[in-house]
Amino acid sequence: MPLKQYAPVIHVYPAYYHEGLPGSMSDCLVRQSVVERLLRAASVLPVDHRLVVLDGWRPLEVQQSLYDRLKNQLLEQGWTESDAFYEELHRYVARPTNNPARPPRHLTGGAVDLTITGPDGWLDMGTLFDDFSERASTRFFELYEPAENYELRIRDNRRMLYHAMIHAGFTNYSDEWWHFDFGNQAWAVVTGAPIADYGGILHGT
Repeated sequence: MPLKQYAPVIHVYPAYYHEGLPGSMSDCLVRQSVVERLLRAASVLPVDHRLVVLDGWRPLEVQQSLYDRLKNQLLEQGWTESDAFYEELHRYVARPTNNPARPPRHLTGGAVDLTITGPDGWLDMGTLFDDFSERASTRFFELYEPAENYELRIRDNRRMLYHAMIHAGFTNYSDEWWHFDFGNQAWAVVTGAPIADYGGILHGT
């Protein structure tokens, strides 16, 4: 389901389209059940706050571009290809595959990346979207025990997003404050569901 039709309740900013990534789209697509849960999450946000969806269903071409980009970045940082190298790479970007038994999360239409905007613009979440550092982990500002006021605001902003999404039935990928799942294999593992509701979708509609 295209998400722009749900504006202004949900804002859509397709990050990879704005980056000009090959194969990216000008809207964000997700499963109908994901739309329903996003609307539920949006309903519990404070007045004048809205969800901003950055990415949903991701074509394999985009997945491949992201995979290659991070792989090259790690190599430029001095990594060499090894088990540890691929463990770090796959921590942030799934291997592109159309294998129905192990689809990347975003290929299922059951994964969504998002943040929150308020009266003064996007809330400060402590890192940019797609920041691949320890600070991007969802609980970083919980475990770090921030003392500065701006760090406390970041912690509270992340809590707002997390609790709204969990309330709506999503699960969170703990290394990325912006990433949430519903119905896919990652969601099934966390919730204890016997099987995932969704497999991969090769073509968006």
